[in-house]
Amino acid sequence: MPFRRLAAAFCAALLLVAGVAEACTRVVYLGPEGRILTGRSMDWKLPMVSNLWAFPRGMEREGLAGPRSITWTSRYGSVVVSGYDISTTDGMNEAGLVVNLLWEVNATYPEDDGETPRISVAIFPQYLLDSYATVAEAVTALQDSPLDVATGPVPIGPDRLATLHVSLSDATGDSAIIEWIDGEMVIHHSRNYQVMTNEPTL
Repeated sequence: MPFRRLAAAFCAALLLVAGVAEACTRVVYLGPEGRILTGRSMDWKLPMVSNLWAFPRGMEREGLAGPRSITWTSRYGSVVVSGYDISTTDGMNEAGLVVNLLWEVNATYPEDDGETPRISVAIFPQYLLDSYATVAEAVTALQDSPLDVATGPVPIGPDRLATLHVSLSDATGDSAIIEWIDGEMVIHHSRNYQVMTNEPTL
């Protein structure tokens, strides 16, 4: 019992002296009795005009990336948080798949090759929520049927392109991080990827 009190006091002291966070972080907690929780901080320097949206199954969607944008019909309903009301930044679908979109300054997206299907990074998280029940299912689909993810200007700074990476987690505790390095989609898939911050690239 004295050890528990000492540990609690130590943790409380750490919270009191901790500095102000200046980066977004996503964490997956793998708890006792199969308890799985995903949480994230949103440490963006300016207001994001965020709203909560509930989307049903059966919605017709389009990839919003110009010619060869993919189209799909949502298989799962979801609840999401929007960024600037034009992008899904965080959400969970009815199967328990969670998607988080975080800034990543070094992201470089592929050039349009004139052949590969395309999707905007602003709707890519929603595509994942609409289409897949688990991390493994999403990862397999992305590896088997590649998509080029396209970026665009950040709404508050038109000279700045959105540079982002995506995390996935699900009800089993599985996890993946999707990044764009030198114009290639790179997927890190393992239960061990419990933490993602803005940088560094993995």
